[in-house]
Amino acid sequence: MRPHSEERSSFIMCMNVINSITHWVLGAVAMIAITLAAIFPGSSHFIQHVYLCTIGYVVLMAQAILTFNPNNGWSRSMRYQDKKVIHWVMQIAGSLLAITGSIIRMVNLTNNFQSPHGILGLIAMLLTAISLVGGIIGLYTKTAAIKLLHACAGSLTLISAFICLCLGFDKSVFRGLFNDTVADLAIALTVIGLIGTLCSAANSNLNRVMKR
Repeated sequence: MRPHSEERSSFIMCMNVINSITHWVLGAVAMIAITLAAIFPGSSHFIQHVYLCTIGYVVLMAQAILTFNPNNGWSRSMRYQDKKVIHWVMQIAGSLLAITGSIIRMVNLTNNFQSPHGILGLIAMLLTAISLVGGIIGLYTKTAAIKLLHACAGSLTLISAFICLCLGFDKSVFRGLFNDTVADLAIALTVIGLIGTLCSAANSNLNRVMKR
């Protein structure tokens, strides 16, 4: 029994470290994106696009996923029902902000869909809408397939949104405004934040399955 207990203790410690790093990295990514928008000499709709999508995807929707992580510091002591309420508040608010930010950019930029960033942004927006609808349906049904659809759509949404953010950091305007080192660091932090959030989602779902 002792080796098993030590293995579990090591696993919990590892997940705690991953969760902490994920929070730090997500905060850094959000600050980099917001700082870029604040000092970038661009149009107001570009600034609104960055602010809304960053807060929607990186801050609210990522934290909504982390809410159910048993190793998450700020939600660890909460009851499941309380976590569920917070998850949906963050999910709905984040989705609405991200969709609004995407629409603002699409309406004001005629060649938006001529770049990988713009195309992937559209995909992320559509997945966000699907995840939101699936989540709302999931509130009123206990069907496992609906919950699985919501979880898959949510993960795909975050993947497409974070890759889209990486493409934004990789743009020549960002590299020109700062330098290649800062751009590469921003991309690396975005990837780390995505992996950490997805690991959290996988851990949460695994714990949920094991308790059944």
